[in-house]
Amino acid sequence: MKEIFIQPPREVSLTSRERVRRALNHEESDRVPVDFGASRITGIGAIAYKNLLRALGVDEEIRVYDIKQQLALPSLEVINRLGGDVVGLHRIGQTSGMSFLAIDRWKPGRLTDGSPCLVPEACEERRQPGGQIEVVHNDQVYARRTSESLYFDVCYAPLADAETAADIDAFEWPDPWSEREEQFLKQQIQDLYCGTDKALFASLPMLVCSFFEISLVLFGFENFMMKLVTDRDLIEHWLDVKLAHDFEILDKFLRIAGPYLEAVQTNDDFGGQETLQISPKLYREIFKPRQKRWIEFVKARTNAKVFLHCDGAIQSILPDFIEVGVDILNPLQTSARDMHPGEIKQKFGKNLSFWGGGVETQTTLPFGTVNDVKREVRQRVKLLGQGGGYVFATIHNIQPDIPPEKVLAIYETVAACGKYPL
Repeated sequence: MKEIFIQPPREVSLTSRERVRRALNHEESDRVPVDFGASRITGIGAIAYKNLLRALGVDEEIRVYDIKQQLALPSLEVINRLGGDVVGLHRIGQTSGMSFLAIDRWKPGRLTDGSPCLVPEACEERRQPGGQIEVVHNDQVYARRTSESLYFDVCYAPLADAETAADIDAFEWPDPWSEREEQFLKQQIQDLYCGTDKALFASLPMLVCSFFEISLVLFGFENFMMKLVTDRDLIEHWLDVKLAHDFEILDKFLRIAGPYLEAVQTNDDFGGQETLQISPKLYREIFKPRQKRWIEFVKARTNAKVFLHCDGAIQSILPDFIEVGVDILNPLQTSARDMHPGEIKQKFGKNLSFWGGGVETQTTLPFGTVNDVKREVRQRVKLLGQGGGYVFATIHNIQPDIPPEKVLAIYETVAACGKYPL
């Protein structure tokens, strides 16, 4: 089989690290930098990755590092073949709500289509008589899926019954720092910073980089939304406890990783398809001050840019994100209300870099033709890449049913049209 290489010969001798750094400083370099699979929000479903490997003629074991979303950990070979400039630097427990699934030790497992793969050693799946599959740890069910489903839904909400500050204070954080994690982090830096020229992205799990979204998981969605209204004092106490936890972990993480990073992830999906999930007033009173403190803490310990993943219709609070120190917005969900990429770039592009927005993962990628995909990628690269301030990625993870010819079309097109001047 003829090998497929997406990355063109470089006309300017730039490393991937330098290319990303220039983009995040709002400078044009040789080409628009690319992120393929560096995080849980710019990743690829393991089934789609399996099919991509076959198309590329690559033989490798697939590592499913996010069990909930069934995301593959791309190999450096595939990242290079698709022209990727970014690699993820991970905490040891990446799956949101299931940090016991440490990704430094692996065992044989199965994808949701039955194909062989590797899964974290602590991943224990149990099939119920009705066909439902559960992820179990210490006899507690953490997640479930039906036999037909391609993902797991986290179902364990340890703070569901919390009613007092004492209940919050008694919560045992499931992601303590350990010598094992420290060694895992140092090995990643050795392999990825010293062993490649890639830009390192701190792909943090929600337990240490989120306020709103992780609260929905730990309390339960409806319960937390109700408590925001009915028991605000309890929620504010919780968020302060959460911030203190983050500081403790981030201090240890950044003492080791800080000098090697180009961007650090924070994560909070305040937006829905048509509007915010909470009012701007509630966001500004409760979440914005804590976001600001989180970002100040990070920026005091690294020169890396702060990357905020926030889906949906969020134009009304983009000035707030800029005020608290967000440098990069992801994913730029252009299908949401008032999130037209040209307008967002014009209004906020001097203050924000954009990481994503490259092709619609709700519409064009699953339902369009290969030519539709190529056309949209060309439009987005030209629109968002002008003047720098842009790292190409799909709007969210590449889903399991996306065929390899569409995946390859994305990165072939970026390689062809992403050279500066655009």
